[in-house]
Amino acid sequence: MNRFAAALGNHPRRLTAVVVVLMAAAGWLWLIASVVSVGLAEALMPAMEDYLSARGIALGLAMWVAMIFAMMLPTAAPTFKAYADTVGGGALALIAGYTTVWLAASLVAVAVQTWLVHLGALAPHMAPAGVALSASILIAAGIYQFTPLKWACLYRCRNPRVADVEAGACAAYRIGVEEGLACLGCCWAMMAVMFATGLMNLAAMALLGALMGLEKLVNGVGLTYFLGVLFILAGVILASGLVIG
Repeated sequence: MNRFAAALGNHPRRLTAVVVVLMAAAGWLWLIASVVSVGLAEALMPAMEDYLSARGIALGLAMWVAMIFAMMLPTAAPTFKAYADTVGGGALALIAGYTTVWLAASLVAVAVQTWLVHLGALAPHMAPAGVALSASILIAAGIYQFTPLKWACLYRCRNPRVADVEAGACAAYRIGVEEGLACLGCCWAMMAVMFATGLMNLAAMALLGALMGLEKLVNGVGLTYFLGVLFILAGVILASGLVIG
């Protein structure tokens, strides 16, 4: 075991890969278990009348943390790999800085979720109670794909500033926070789409996670604009059905 740990410590890229895989796997296992096992789902996801309790909010936060681990960490793997050789032993600090940003974002998400539950906009199992919420979120997410802030954050995600990294864990943590902020600016709207699809929709999680990861890997804005149009069209179709119906 010590030999294995030493081998990982001497190879930052391997250490980074192992940490990301383990954290992502933990997130997916929690989410899958909470959906597949009825008994466990009842334990992990409180009833609607209990959701506004301290226990319910804590479990909601745990759900968002699992989603962050499952969906966002894999999308940042190329960024972590790019910095690994430069930060060396600070690779874990880099991941910690990135994760800190998204954990803070999860607190905001839980607050929004609690508010929507209080308003009755989210039904049991965290699915939208009506079409209006889903349509509004999809249209807003689509519009964001065309904004300068989206492009600026996406550009930073695609182009890690490896040459600017200084030695030390503190510097690595700071870079991790900067990359986390860029990732948050790039992906928050697509993460918000989970409110439209249902927060425990595993298929939507996998699809959106893959799209966010792919968006960071390809060049240009073609995919970004395509997703924007797709989200807007989906939202308009839902909204038109609401109006016509």
